[in-house]
Parts: sequence; C-alpha cells; structure tokens
Amino acid sequence: MNQVHTPLKPSNEDLFAFDNDEILLFDDTLDSREAPLSDEEASTWKIAIVDDEPTVHRATQLALRNFTFEGKPITFFSAYSGEEGKQLIATGHPDTAVILLDVAMETHDAGLKLVEYIREELHNRTVRIILRTGHPGEAPEESVILNYDINDYKLKVELTRQRLLTSAIAALRSYRDITTIEQQKIELSQAFEHLQQLKDRLQDHSYNLELEVSKRTAALENANKELHRMVLLDGLTQVANRRCFDEYLQQQWTLLSRLQQPLSLILADVDEFKRYNDCYGHLAGDDCLKQIAQSISLALKRPTDLVARYGGEEFAIVLPLTHIDGARQVAETIASIMAQLKILHVTSPVSDRVTLSLGISSMVPQVGLSLETLIATADNALYQAKQEGRNRYCVYEASKLEL
Repeated sequence: MNQVHTPLKPSNEDLFAFDNDEILLFDDTLDSREAPLSDEEASTWKIAIVDDEPTVHRATQLALRNFTFEGKPITFFSAYSGEEGKQLIATGHPDTAVILLDVAMETHDAGLKLVEYIREELHNRTVRIILRTGHPGEAPEESVILNYDINDYKLKVELTRQRLLTSAIAALRSYRDITTIEQQKIELSQAFEHLQQLKDRLQDHSYNLELEVSKRTAALENANKELHRMVLLDGLTQVANRRCFDEYLQQQWTLLSRLQQPLSLILADVDEFKRYNDCYGHLAGDDCLKQIAQSISLALKRPTDLVARYGGEEFAIVLPLTHIDGARQVAETIASIMAQLKILHVTSPVSDRVTLSLGISSMVPQVGLSLETLIATADNALYQAKQEGRNRYCVYEASKLEL
C-alpha cells in the first residue's frame, strides 16, 4: 500500500553515508501519516519513491527533508513495488513532479515496466523519472537510456547526499519548465478558443453589415487608390515619387547595413530635355517622360528594385542586393530599351533620338559611410557622364562605357 514518510526503527542496515563521510541515522519522528493533503501541503513539490528497500525510502527522505525549491517544500510518497507505483501515479498523485524509481523490485524489470506504463498508458510525459539501481548489470545504463523514456540514471552506491540534491534540483527545474510550458499551451488554447467564439459571433452579425459594406467598398477603393497615388506615386509618370524614393532608400540602407550586403543606385538624366520641351512643347515633354519611366520599369526584374522620379527629368533606380556588375547590366538594359523607343529629338546635339546619361554607385553600407555618400557618388558619376559627352553611363571611380 502507498505510504507517506514511512519510518522504521533504526538498525545497522539503516545507516546511510553522505559526502564528507557523514553518517546519518534515520529519525523515527518522520511523519508516517497517510491522510489527504491540506491546501498548504498541496503547495509542495511531490516526489514519489518507488523502491522495495525501506532503508532507501528513509535515507532519501532524511537527505531531502529540509530542502525547499523556489520557496516550496517537498512532500514524499512511497510505494514498495511496481504495482503500488502504478496506483500511486495513476489515481493518487498524477501531479507528481519526480519519481525516484528502483529497477528491480517484485521482478527484475518492474521499474522499467512502470516507466512504460506511465509514459505509454497514462501518457504522462511531464513527471521526471530518475532510475536508481543497485544491480547495474541487470539494467545496463546505455540500453536503458536508449530504450526507455527516463530522465536520469543513477547507481545507488553513487547517491551521496550532494548528488541526490543535485539530481532533485535538476529534475524539479525540468518539471517546472515543462509544466509552465504546458500551462502556457493551455492558456493559448483557451485564448484561441475565446477568439474563435468572438469570430463566430462576429460572423453571425456580419450579414446585416454586408449590404452597407458593399455600398462603401467601391468608394473606399477609389479613395485608397487616389491616396496611394498622392503619397507614393508621381502624378505624371506613375512611378514612385521623391518621397517614396527617400523612404525606401533609407529602409534598404538600414537593412543592408545589418546584412552587410551591397546597395546600388543609378541616377538617370534625360539629355538636353530643355531643348526637347522648347522644340516639341511641354505636353510632348510630359509624354516623353512617361515613356522613359515605363521603359526603365521594364528593365527592372526583381520586386525589390525601385524606379522613382527624382526631380524634373531625373530618375533614380534603387537596386538592393546588387553589386556593381549587376547595376551595369541594368544600365545597359535601360539604354537598349531607350534605343528601341526612338523618340525623335532633332534639336539635341547628342543624338537625333532622346538619350539618357546615367551615374552608377554601389557600396555595402557600413560605419564611416552614409546614405548621402551613396547619392553623392552616383550624382558625381552622372556629372562625369555628362562631361564626357552624355548618352552613356559612368561608374563612380570606375571605368566608363559609352552607350
């Protein structure tokens, strides 16, 4: 039958050696009550001792009797066979934190069968099981650890008081963490269930709102589109505006600074655009800028690439995660598409077609560099392209290539 703090009279067999050769004699005053736990007793760590040797029970209780963990004391429960252990864990104290379990009791593998019962039939994965044996040859440590769901394996001859304390603390910490996680899972499940109930209630009331929502949806979509256009898009060219460019470039600079990856920038300027406006008129100039913006957009293949109207007849192309060679390829693609447009420009001293000058800069954001440095170097490269005759791209402090 299960027992709580069961004492026996001291005898020569009741001596238990601890560290520093300390010899402790079992105390007959250990509580042998077998009564329901009070509220105060319920707020304890439950440790079950399942062993057919009474001396082991009393030695363990004596070693840990004054021990507290996180302000809570220990309550011991005793079983002297595997079958008693089953009853103790299954019906008496399923919230046991730690089991100190002997391998060989009424049978040579009674303890191992109890482990299987707890884990497989009771589905109790929470309780920490410390297997103890006085006959290691009957239950080799390696095979037991591999084949059974136990948490520690100790030889009885090794169980000094200090080692017993260490094992108990480690097991209680593990039990505490597991129960905390399980409680959090329960709370999350309850919260999810509550949210699901709220969702169901909202769905029940949603039908009466659908008609009103449908009436307002079209107007809201139109308003959102207009707001998006005003905030992020350039009204003329329908590509990103300067505000969007500034914010996006700053975001990418910050991100790639953490990742230590390259960021490339291309600044493009329409060659002799004033002459174009003077010759063909501002409406034609607006249409020209629209075609150029859409052509540049076609040259960008990745969703992270961005083209923006930088100002007037200038455009900026942001190329995250792009080295200088990749930026060159984008510039060459833009030039190729521009050549296919064949927008007539008879007053240009550069070409009889509209052309672009481009400046390229690429760097990995890091300490000592700033976002302004990237813009300034791209601008310097653009200036260099204009100085060298326009209709080309230049790379900051790199070789030049005519388009």
